[in-house]
Amino acid sequence: MLKLQSTLVEQTRVKAGRPSPRQTLTGIDILHGHVGVPILFVYPQGLDVERLKHGLQEALSHYPLISCRLVKDAQGQVVCDGSDSGIDWRVFRCKGALPIGEGRPPLGDIKQLYTPFMPWQLVGRDTPMLQINVHLFEDGGATLLVRLAHSQMDGSSVFGFMLDWSRACRGLPVEGQTFDRDQMIRIGRDTAPPAQPLQMLHQPSLGRLASVMTRLGWRALFDIRKDVYRLPAATIAHWQTQARAARPSESVPNAGRLASAYVMQALDRLLPRGEDRRLGMVLDMRFVKGLGLSRDYFGNALCYPEARVSAAAVREQPVTELARQLKPDPEQTSALYVSQVIAVAEQARQRKAVPRLVLGPAISNLGAGLFLNNCSQLPLYEYDFGTGCPSWYDTFPMTIRMMTLMPTPAKDGGVDIHLCAGAA
Repeated sequence: MLKLQSTLVEQTRVKAGRPSPRQTLTGIDILHGHVGVPILFVYPQGLDVERLKHGLQEALSHYPLISCRLVKDAQGQVVCDGSDSGIDWRVFRCKGALPIGEGRPPLGDIKQLYTPFMPWQLVGRDTPMLQINVHLFEDGGATLLVRLAHSQMDGSSVFGFMLDWSRACRGLPVEGQTFDRDQMIRIGRDTAPPAQPLQMLHQPSLGRLASVMTRLGWRALFDIRKDVYRLPAATIAHWQTQARAARPSESVPNAGRLASAYVMQALDRLLPRGEDRRLGMVLDMRFVKGLGLSRDYFGNALCYPEARVSAAAVREQPVTELARQLKPDPEQTSALYVSQVIAVAEQARQRKAVPRLVLGPAISNLGAGLFLNNCSQLPLYEYDFGTGCPSWYDTFPMTIRMMTLMPTPAKDGGVDIHLCAGAA
């Protein structure tokens, strides 16, 4: 593993310039955990540090909630305190040429590029919601590492912020997002709890919870590794041609489902024999018809339905036919079901019992389950901070069996598969 030789040349707190209203974290926020998630962008052409910093200050003035700290209120609920305490900004100069990017040997552990924190170091501490680290290399290349606190924002929120940040750097208007967590809390309050336990969100006994967490932790430490694979656009187009020929009257599976089917078949030999295969998926609640969340809601608004297929179907069917079956039960994507998920999480938050909840796909992952995060339509290669777009995107290895689908840097219709896997 390559060891970076870097020198810190600038460190400060960048602030929004104004406070924000206090907001209570929702049950869905807390369910996603007080964990730090790093996302890395590579710029071989370099970055203009002063422009980057000035644009960040402008963007933060439209996102003051990011500049706050998490504390507990008098009732013991976690809230954004409304302060303008700032986010971490660091610039490093590194020896040698840019060591990471498409077609280059992997850097290894990207923890070299940021300072991690543990979940218990976030609430009640002076720990920023965002950490921005810029590393400048001797060949002119640069990396931009953004570490976010997941309980404050999901991918849609942080990527929306980054688009606004890039717009500010280019002198374009900043659009902002809707900072109203009461939307989510009202849905949970106004929805009757489900009559039966939800498949998407489990509330196991303490003994069962301890067993699940122990097994997930062991696998994360000793059994999960990450690799990146590419499905070329030509391969996806070929599969879609086959699918259209086989069923001319039906819609063609999209690239995400085709890539998922391909990975499920590749991993099948690692999974227990005889068990149905489950594919957990990310569902953005902002786009659930009839739910009532704003499309630009800032916070966590994700839930995780599952598709279920037999082991025989995975082994015996062509990729195109398997892809057609990778759909969750329509009930799990309905406004009623999703509102019940929110209600369960909100009731647990009121009891301070969200840590007792476990996502259904996490339990499936211990058996014959796989998790899908389809980011192939996100603008990951459109963050132009004034010097051009990034050439590569990366993040840290996930702790479960998971595939994250990304667009290729060329944005040519191909898919990069960031796969974290190990035996069941």
